[in-house]
Amino acid sequence: MKYVPLGWFRSLHAKLFIVTALVTSLLTIAVAYSITRNSRREILNYTRNLAWETSSVVETEILQRWDKDFRDFKNQRGIEELLEGLAGPDRSIFQIDVFRREGTDEVSLVTSSADDAAVTYGREIGSYMRGAPQAELVDLNTGNRAWKFYLPIKNPKKGQPPLGLIRTYCDLEHWETVWDHNLRNTYVRLPFVLLGEFILLWVILATVVTEPIRSITDAMSRLEQGDPTARTDVRSNDELGIIANRFNLMAAQLERASLEREQLIEEIKGLNAGLQSRIQDALSALQAKNQELENLMEGNALLREELSQQERLAVAGQLTAAFAHEVGTPLNLVNSHLQLLEGQPEVTERTRDRLGVIRGQIERVADIVRKMMSTTRRPRIHPEPVPLGPLVADLQRLWSPTLASHGVTFALQAPDPCVLHVDRKQMEQLFLNMVNNSVDAMPDGGHLDLKVEPDPGGRRWLVSLADTGMGIPPEVLPKVFKPMFTTKPDGKGTGLGLAICREIIRAHGGEIHIESEEGKGTTMRFPLPAMP
Repeated sequence: MKYVPLGWFRSLHAKLFIVTALVTSLLTIAVAYSITRNSRREILNYTRNLAWETSSVVETEILQRWDKDFRDFKNQRGIEELLEGLAGPDRSIFQIDVFRREGTDEVSLVTSSADDAAVTYGREIGSYMRGAPQAELVDLNTGNRAWKFYLPIKNPKKGQPPLGLIRTYCDLEHWETVWDHNLRNTYVRLPFVLLGEFILLWVILATVVTEPIRSITDAMSRLEQGDPTARTDVRSNDELGIIANRFNLMAAQLERASLEREQLIEEIKGLNAGLQSRIQDALSALQAKNQELENLMEGNALLREELSQQERLAVAGQLTAAFAHEVGTPLNLVNSHLQLLEGQPEVTERTRDRLGVIRGQIERVADIVRKMMSTTRRPRIHPEPVPLGPLVADLQRLWSPTLASHGVTFALQAPDPCVLHVDRKQMEQLFLNMVNNSVDAMPDGGHLDLKVEPDPGGRRWLVSLADTGMGIPPEVLPKVFKPMFTTKPDGKGTGLGLAICREIIRAHGGEIHIESEEGKGTTMRFPLPAMP
């Protein structure tokens, strides 16, 4: 049997070897880990007990010699000699500090096996006199770790608070070195142990499993290659021998079954190919029908939208006609009275100018009413050269009071000269409607920018009007050009302003686009024809 990597991994020998090797490796590693971990735990327990025993020795010596030498810790030199005999820089116990009790939870240093001036402690150390002895594992400035052990010095008099406190440091550097050495030895030896286990396991599996399986698989390979005489020579009485005998008995039947299966597969492939072709044709026809239906539905939706807008414009036209009839008579009367006032000789020239302004605005209102009546059909324009600067200057006199009352500033950015080829009256209506909408969107004040730039082709001016108002919600933005649609309170809007603006811009050969972000403002962009 040829042993390629993937083939070997699919073999029983590989599975048994991998599983057994994995189990033995895990067991070996677990034992090694347990030994090293227990070793480390024993080292920590030993060093902690060493600190405890050393502290107990100091306590015992102090109590035994309390009445003779150490009463009230006055024999400091004697205590130093005791500590120096138990601790030193080259020992595991490298420092022992002895504190006397000064108050309930207050202590003071008596002496230390190290330099007394280098001993540090805080007010919290007094709390260690309460309760049982305590041990802490701390990091030293040298990078090593050490046990810090606190042992209260019990009072010979029962019921009395401790005489003081013993603090013992046990350095783990030496023991850490010993543990690291053992750990390194474990890491070095472990691969060789595992390798020996793998070799032994490989030899056993190769003898018991691999050779019989190789004989059986060789016979199977010859049978697969078309050799009807392929047989295996395994004669053992184990399970592999039974498998070999069964293979020899069923080899001929397997060959016949293989031939029949191949014939059946060919028939199934032919059926699948025909079925796939019919399914593909049906899917193509269905996709074509779906696309046709989608186009019809899209056209139907556009027709319904256009019909809805025409119906709204028709209703708006009826309302506008009624409005014009009701407003026309009062306007005519007011205009007549203004003419009478202008004819009186006692009227001053300044008043006459103001009456002229009023009469001009009344005529403008009448003209707007007439134009509102024409919103149900596409506006007819009478283009003429219109300089942008004088047009905006005239309009500013009209909207300046409104901008000032709302705290809105206005700025114009346009090249000089900038001459439009438009209907002036419709431009006045266009800009007034847009400015009024922007002012309504800035109740707390803001800034309004009118910017005009030349189109690269030189035939149009690109106009943008940007405000810093409340913006338009995304769900409302697609509806703003629909006639009779408004988000303003009752009495504040008719829903025709932007619809009229779009019709005016379309009549001048352009299209309006709105960009808005809620809470940040709105920008309206549209082109206007330039003077040739």
